[in-house]
Amino acid sequence: MSFNIGEHRFSQIATYWQTREKHDNYAVVSLSTSRKDKEGNWFNSNWGFVRFVGKAVNGLDELEPKDRIEIVSGMISSEPYMKDGEKAYPKTPQIVVFAWKRYVRSEEGGNDTPPVVEDSEDSNEELPF
Repeated sequence: MSFNIGEHRFSQIATYWQTREKHDNYAVVSLSTSRKDKEGNWFNSNWGFVRFVGKAVNGLDELEPKDRIEIVSGMISSEPYMKDGEKAYPKTPQIVVFAWKRYVRSEEGGNDTPPVVEDSEDSNEELPF
């Protein structure tokens, strides 16, 4: 299983599948993510119980299955809890999303496109070093 959280090229793009539960201040959502390894093989992960909290609940009603979202801020945890007086550990990591936005694929191809440099009259001058 794999899940990235960060800004720009390190943010996690996910596919929305359904909202399982929705309350005033949180919702439980099903997502899937994927990543490509160095050999070009794709690995998919399904996340059935992702908790969206606070303002992250806003906009979920507008999503359709297979819509793509970008997770802007979130947390992954696997913290112990007490069960019947004994310490227990969750079987799967718990994912909480604090902020997200609709994913819009860049027309420019992401970071693979070099910046445009304009020609100037000074372009033929020798560099001072």
